[in-house]
Amino acid sequence: MTTRLRPEDRADFEWVLTLALDVTDIRTALDRGPVTPGVTALRARALADADAIAASAADEYRAYLRARAAVMPASGTPAPSPGAARNGPVAESLLPALGVLAPLVSAVAATVFLLFGYGIRLATPASSVASTLVTAGWTSALVTVASTTVGLGALLVTAVRSRTSHRGDPRLAVGNPEAEHARAAWHQALLERGLLPYLRGHLTVGPPSAD
Repeated sequence: MTTRLRPEDRADFEWVLTLALDVTDIRTALDRGPVTPGVTALRARALADADAIAASAADEYRAYLRARAAVMPASGTPAPSPGAARNGPVAESLLPALGVLAPLVSAVAATVFLLFGYGIRLATPASSVASTLVTAGWTSALVTVASTTVGLGALLVTAVRSRTSHRGDPRLAVGNPEAEHARAAWHQALLERGLLPYLRGHLTVGPPSAD
């Protein structure tokens, strides 16, 4: 049974195609002269024949689709838990905002308390209010340092998550080992049995010798 390459998996096909075009003998043949098709033309031809090329790794592709379906609902995205659906996006959006606002608010409070505290202390050295304000000011300053550290960490975590969500297949963001292994096996089969023979056939070159 032939399984056509699904639209959401064409990005994977293009990525493996890029790897194949960079294999030594393929790259050497492409650089050999004007009689061979250029990289752009060969890439376009391979993309047009994507379904036929992918058929060489059909078994691995079907195994990948089964593994992926096991961790995804029919809509094609991981099924979040009800609590994560309600709280996840809100928490992720509030964390960076709090990381910026908390140090700012505590820094302003520290400045105000210290200015008023030392101002009153200059006018009335024995004033208990001045001592209270100065203590509150230095406490706010410590809070500023701590919240700045926490805020930077929150921003870093958000940046890393953002990069991760834009890299590779976002539907596998659940980190399912079986699905990731099946995907890697499909990539390997697609490269070795599909794209490399296809490219070598169009460039009339054979695989590199063992020695």
